[in-house]
Amino acid sequence: MLRRFVLVIASLVCASCYTGSNDSLREPVSQQGVSATIQANLPYGAMEAQVAASFYKDGRKQALVGGDIVVAYSDTELHAAILRSIENLGGDYIANIPVDDSEQGVEFSIEHDPVAAREDRWYPVDELLVDPGPGELVGYRFDVNFPSDIVLTSPLPSETYTDREQRILLNWNAETDSDQIRLTSVQTCFSGEHSVQWATSTIINSPDTGSHDIRVGSLIPSTTVVNAISDFFQQISVMIVSSVLEAYTFGLVSADDIDLGAYNLDYCTISLTVFREISNDLGAEMSGGYAIGSSSDTVTVRYEP
Repeated sequence: MLRRFVLVIASLVCASCYTGSNDSLREPVSQQGVSATIQANLPYGAMEAQVAASFYKDGRKQALVGGDIVVAYSDTELHAAILRSIENLGGDYIANIPVDDSEQGVEFSIEHDPVAAREDRWYPVDELLVDPGPGELVGYRFDVNFPSDIVLTSPLPSETYTDREQRILLNWNAETDSDQIRLTSVQTCFSGEHSVQWATSTIINSPDTGSHDIRVGSLIPSTTVVNAISDFFQQISVMIVSSVLEAYTFGLVSADDIDLGAYNLDYCTISLTVFREISNDLGAEMSGGYAIGSSSDTVTVRYEP
């Protein structure tokens, strides 16, 4: 049987689902003018940052076409990476980029480079090359800085929970700055040859308290219906966590209903990523959206009923 991959941008739409406080850093996309939603995340101990970006015109997501690309630079342009589309013409772009000095952050730039734009095509880049010239988004540049590292001290990796009423205690190094803390979790449940996967993402602390606990049952409900939600407030954080998974979608498709009450669970893995997030300035030319710099740490635990 084929594995079922379902990745949901959530608040999950049911009474038992977990919700956190409001997101103070992500301004909405404007219905007029150009908006951007950008995030650069540096996982603890990593030498590469995960970067993601989407761009909007008059509230509508824009795919970069005709040779336009978005490029991320780090360490004063020592390293560069072209962000590639998750789905053809989908308008969501991700990449990994080496970072030698986290204090220098990452710069995003929309550029016109028809050859580089076609480097991932199956045909030679110098064939079928039609260059209509730069689009209207070319020239925008954004700087994103990282907050200080976040390091999880609990739970321990591979810690096992056997009851939905048990609580997962998260602890990390708190900072005195009023940084926003986000919890993004990816749940994968297995039953024989079948598996189902979804994600939740929510704000848990603002300001930073250094601890949070969450009931296992709020992440692995006994009976619930999970629907795909495309919510730009949550989307990029889930894209960044899930970009390291072999999942083909990030809440951008309609999902089948999942009734875990009728699902004979063998076990579930729960991958918990805690982000420390800070806001960066998009500049006066942007009508809306946000630029988030974040650090993160991840731990994976198990649920075995």
